[in-house]
Amino acid sequence: MDPTGLIDEIMDVAELCGIPLESVNTEFDAPQWELTLRYDDAMKACDDAFLFRQMAREVAHQHGLLLTFMGKPIANRAGSGLHVNFSLERIADGSNACFDEAADDGLSTLTKHCIAGLLEHHPALTALAAPTVNAYKRLMPASLSGFWANWGYDHRCASVRIPPQRGRGTRIEQRTADGAAGSHLAVAAVLQAARLGVVDNLRCPEPERGDGITSINTERCSPSSLTAALDALEANQPFVDAVGPDLVANFVGIKRAEWTQFSQAVTDWELSTYLPFH
Repeated sequence: MDPTGLIDEIMDVAELCGIPLESVNTEFDAPQWELTLRYDDAMKACDDAFLFRQMAREVAHQHGLLLTFMGKPIANRAGSGLHVNFSLERIADGSNACFDEAADDGLSTLTKHCIAGLLEHHPALTALAAPTVNAYKRLMPASLSGFWANWGYDHRCASVRIPPQRGRGTRIEQRTADGAAGSHLAVAAVLQAARLGVVDNLRCPEPERGDGITSINTERCSPSSLTAALDALEANQPFVDAVGPDLVANFVGIKRAEWTQFSQAVTDWELSTYLPFH
């Protein structure tokens, strides 16, 4: 699995740096790995994710290897996500506000409002969570990515997954982002969408009952491209106001320029497909 010892060294350096790497395992496809950082307060968790990504790439570079967190770096391989897991803590006693022992599914009303907000603002959220042209090659139907605006109990084909742990471990997992996203911006987008669900008292729809591949409860999904996601972001004024109008305007301006550059580029596929015949 790791003939060069790269992952062992990343684990060792993470420990020396004080970055809380909690688990490491090979993932769905070669040469894919999942690296999970221990939870913390939102800002500290984002800092840890940012620093870990830089550190891991530097260690790989010393081995003469390129380590990437890009959403879809290899066309015929599985994509890689940045899954944002969060729970909410009551200030009064430090208990987990996502958990309700009296509820049939163990989820509080607050949690259901958060889920509703994530689904309501899913198209706009996608732009900040999947901020590259490449990201939309990962966000496709019939994939284990956060494509559909749906949620489910331990459902890995849903954008919002509720893991089975309850009590202190009750949490919400949002699966749309990939590692090319800035951890701080992706987490801010997720938390603001969830907050709007609470503020607006949004009703949580039924959980996904289909398999997520051949049967889906919803027709709402991520936009099909970066430019479409930017359109969805700009059209959602409540979400823009929540994240910050100046930040969004700056982000959209940069990403519109990026899309223009992509649209004008001549790709290897175009040359191999058209050049010999036209």
